Amino acid sequence: MPELPEVELVKQELAPVVNLTITDVVLSNYIYKGHAAGKRTIVKDDLKSFIDIVTGKTIAHIGRRGKYLYFLISDEFQTTHIVSHLGMSGAYFIVSDFDDIKEANFKKHWQVIFTLNNGQKLVYSDIRRFGEMHTHDSLHDFPPFARMAPEYTDEFSRTHFLQTLRSKKFAEKPVKAAIMDGEVIPGVGNIYAAESLYLAHILPTKKVKNISDKRLSELFERITEVFELSLSRGGSTISDYRSVTGGKGEMQHSFKVYKQDKCPLGHELKTKVINTRNTFYCTTCQR
Repeated sequence: MPELPEVELVKQELAPVVNLTITDVVLSNYIYKGHAAGKRTIVKDDLKSFIDIVTGKTIAHIGRRGKYLYFLISDEFQTTHIVSHLGMSGAYFIVSDFDDIKEANFKKHWQVIFTLNNGQKLVYSDIRRFGEMHTHDSLHDFPPFARMAPEYTDEFSRTHFLQTLRSKKFAEKPVKAAIMDGEVIPGVGNIYAAESLYLAHILPTKKVKNISDKRLSELFERITEVFELSLSRGGSTISDYRSVTGGKGEMQHSFKVYKQDKCPLGHELKTKVINTRNTFYCTTCQR
């Protein structure tokens, strides 16, 4: 969490900073202390290099691949990219003043502040600090992008989805674990895997090799359906997801099985850890 719909919404809401120039970058003490101690930290690059590379660059474009955001930034000498993952609790805010961030936790746990040439600030906050941010001259230099399947909106996505699931790598895997792998389809996390599998009437524990092409094609449709529904409802806010303006999503009110006691037909739900994540499913509706 966040998954593809939430990251896509953040990308869309960041549109006002496109064509603005980053005039200053401030990193939090969490980042400096993490680097000094060799611990997990948001900015993966050398900190001085990161600041030097980013400062003075204009944000030319903001894109998304899977659960990652990327910022195309440039000046007259260099074009590069900031790749950003929101982790479990990352959030971007566009504010005129730092105190415009209303929630105390996000204000306390700010990680990076980009000052823009219109006087506004683009603030990245991350309460749990599982997010990441780093620079790449080319997006092809970033290994997760090189391995990632086409986006679900791509005309070849369904074909890739079916062909990849039929490969030796995925044949023996539980289908839930398989669809959470970005090589199969990007952006499916624990929540939307559970919801899609319920709508497709497929048990998350079922091995891929035991599912027909017809049912896998139906599953692709249900993943697409769940993504689109979530986008229309502002994403899911379970705990920490916030929009750029600080708003919460509404998709959680439409969950069929995730963190529910019963399915929509009234059957008691089962839970099982698959791929290190707790999975919710109905043994009556799913098979």
